[in-house]
Amino acid sequence: MATVIDDKRKFLILEDKNILKGIFIMMIPLFLSNMLKSLHDIVDSYFLARMDLGKDAIESALAAVNIHWPIYNIFNALGVGLGIAGVGIISQYIGSKKEKEATKYAAKLVTYAVLLGALVNALLFIFAPTIANLMGAKDLTFDYAVTYFRYRSFEFIFVYLFLAYQAIRQAEGDTMSPVILSVISIVINMIMTWLFISVFNMGIHGAGLSTLLSQLLIMPFALFSLLRSKKHVRLDYKELGFDKEIMSEITRFAMPSAASQAFSSLGFAVIQAMILSYGDTVSSGFGTGNRISSLILNPVMAIGSVLAAYVGQNIGNQNPERAKASYRVARNLSVSIMLFGIGLAIPFSKQIAELIVGAENQAIVKVTVEYSFWILGTQPLMAIFQNYVSVFNGSGNTKYSFIMSFTRLWLLRVPLVFIFMHLTNVGYPGIWYSMMLSNIMILGLGHYLFKKVTFERRVIIHDEKEVARSV
Repeated sequence: MATVIDDKRKFLILEDKNILKGIFIMMIPLFLSNMLKSLHDIVDSYFLARMDLGKDAIESALAAVNIHWPIYNIFNALGVGLGIAGVGIISQYIGSKKEKEATKYAAKLVTYAVLLGALVNALLFIFAPTIANLMGAKDLTFDYAVTYFRYRSFEFIFVYLFLAYQAIRQAEGDTMSPVILSVISIVINMIMTWLFISVFNMGIHGAGLSTLLSQLLIMPFALFSLLRSKKHVRLDYKELGFDKEIMSEITRFAMPSAASQAFSSLGFAVIQAMILSYGDTVSSGFGTGNRISSLILNPVMAIGSVLAAYVGQNIGNQNPERAKASYRVARNLSVSIMLFGIGLAIPFSKQIAELIVGAENQAIVKVTVEYSFWILGTQPLMAIFQNYVSVFNGSGNTKYSFIMSFTRLWLLRVPLVFIFMHLTNVGYPGIWYSMMLSNIMILGLGHYLFKKVTFERRVIIHDEKEVARSV
């Protein structure tokens, strides 16, 4: 087995004095990928909104897709947690020049991803009707939701495997390779969604099937890259088996992040169920507004992914001051981009909403525009939030990410939504006010936790053995 780490990427992360340049260069591919992913998330809504099935069927289909996303994210949380753990562990070993250990952990990460993906696939397929019912879906919305959930359940083996692949590459500073495969997958999905919905009239079946196939078709290329690449970390297929000790260490790193993602998504699911009580129109407007918000937040998410690698590798290289400097540069860049983004998005939120759901669906557009005004106004604060999370993940303090996410959703946002719904007469706009207030209030906790980060190694380096320290 040969392991290759690109010297240019190591120089950018560990030595180049111009940190801003390095972060910017590495975030561009991720940003483009995230933008395409956001467009991909909009594709189903775009074509479903233009089905020739009548207003009620369209609103039911859009509502089914919207209630799917928080549920999908709950199940996807384990894969995201594994990916975050992979970046934290592998980047610190690479920074410590322990590349053999890095590849060993990477191989186990891939094995773990496949096993968990198969388990999640089975659970979501079996319990799709129960979940749709708990989300408040009724009648045609319920039927559409169950169908969509079951198609999308088969993605998880491929999604988890890709998240592991992406984490391995990002840990070494390679942000381009995963992007190339993501772009290919997204383009395939867009073409198939148009073909299945608009040409073959497959409706919600076509929306689910197109996404599944687009994930499946890129997997052989990801596996080939992991096992045969001549430019990046390359795994030994003999290392792909189960190792209880290493799996246990990965779990300890992954579980706080996975729990953070899961509880956040569950919080959104609870809020989505509350919103559905106001009707499909409000639910669809909320979902569309979130898509616009995610579109604007994409650069920050890309910067955060790069920042986690910077922090992890520099901590592994015993250079805490550079890790801290990387955070400051990333934070300032993120806030600046968000201020620019909302300056463009808020004035054109109506046009963006009409593009997504159709100009003929003005009731949904009205709700979307109202929600977008409130949620986009707090995006600069969310930029700071995301950079805190990236520092916590890169430094191995994933429990702090969990604390922040849990507090924001369950101790702030959900109670606020309940208060506005049941103790005031403001109606559904109380949802928007709750989200805005929770985004503001959480930053005090984030600042406190950030001050507790020591920027010390979270992996222990011995003369003959290296093991990951649990967080």
